[in-house]
Amino acid sequence: MNESGYSLHKIYIDKKSLHFPLAQRIIKNTGSIPKETIEDPHLLIEDLKTGKDPIGEGKKYLFLTEQKGDFVKPCPCTPQYIGCNYFVINSELNCPLDCSYCILQDYLSSPLITIHVNLEDLWKELDDFLQKRKGRPFRVGTGELGDSLALDHITESSKDFIRYFRRKKHAFFELKTKTTNINNILSQEPAQNIIVSWSLNTPKIVREQERGAPPVEERIGAAHQVAEKGFPVGFHFDPLIRYPGWKEDYKGVIERLLHGIDPARVAWISLGSLRFSPHFKSIIKERFPREKIFHDEFIKGKDGKYRYFRPLRLELYREILESIRKNGGEAVPFYFCMENKDVWQEVLGWVPRSEREVEDSLLPRGNIK
Repeated sequence: MNESGYSLHKIYIDKKSLHFPLAQRIIKNTGSIPKETIEDPHLLIEDLKTGKDPIGEGKKYLFLTEQKGDFVKPCPCTPQYIGCNYFVINSELNCPLDCSYCILQDYLSSPLITIHVNLEDLWKELDDFLQKRKGRPFRVGTGELGDSLALDHITESSKDFIRYFRRKKHAFFELKTKTTNINNILSQEPAQNIIVSWSLNTPKIVREQERGAPPVEERIGAAHQVAEKGFPVGFHFDPLIRYPGWKEDYKGVIERLLHGIDPARVAWISLGSLRFSPHFKSIIKERFPREKIFHDEFIKGKDGKYRYFRPLRLELYREILESIRKNGGEAVPFYFCMENKDVWQEVLGWVPRSEREVEDSLLPRGNIK
């Protein structure tokens, strides 16, 4: 499928990071896009923050620098809710897409799309990290603080990750995206421990809330190509959003998904409902003043985030689960993202005793051929 339709205005490069191979690759792949070497990114960031829409403006610029802290961290699961023992690789921060519900608008301190180019340090850190977990399967992935593939035609990072993780059989590595930017994926030989996943929603939500993202039908088409290539694929219905007609719309997406892709190729499906911090609503009011999806029946949870009232969440999850099973996905592993014990029990009929038990329900995945 085609490259991302995203276009950069300018690339800023931390002077100390200029020598890294990934920085040089990005410079080469971006051709005539203006570039500037800088010594102090804070001045640039502070200047952006004085603008009318620093979040939107920051998406026009790419910043190449070093990761000075740890690349690999536990997924920041909400306290008081069941996690899944997932680990994230923070190699890229921020995203060129502009989804109204995206928590990164409230989470990241810099509006710039940032790529950490010192991959050599990442591989060393991963070697140590994997050695400590040798013999026990676990999940790790990119795409938590950005989109794994939105800029892959520029970075080619997916090829680096695939080459590294195909040799690490006990690590199940996931690339998560909303895009159809899969050319580099299709150029690689598949491995059963490398999963390419898509965030999916209804056509209405994609059209009205996920600015810059391709239609859901195109994402499913991209997933079909990747599955046909031989990679396992995953899907994340998160956030599930209520509106008049949501039941029929989500059922239509699931029907297209599981009729177009062999369920045996699906590694997992995750479900999560719309949630946000109290401060997030003020960001939305400023950036998207006509937005209505946050005007519903929400309640403040134990973690301080607002979620739909539990009966509304239960209805969402039950409808989605029924549709998945009805369309041939009975054996597909799936889990909830940031949900409490009561929801697990009432929808699935069981409650994980720990994050590891959630992980064990997903790995190893005997349904993947």
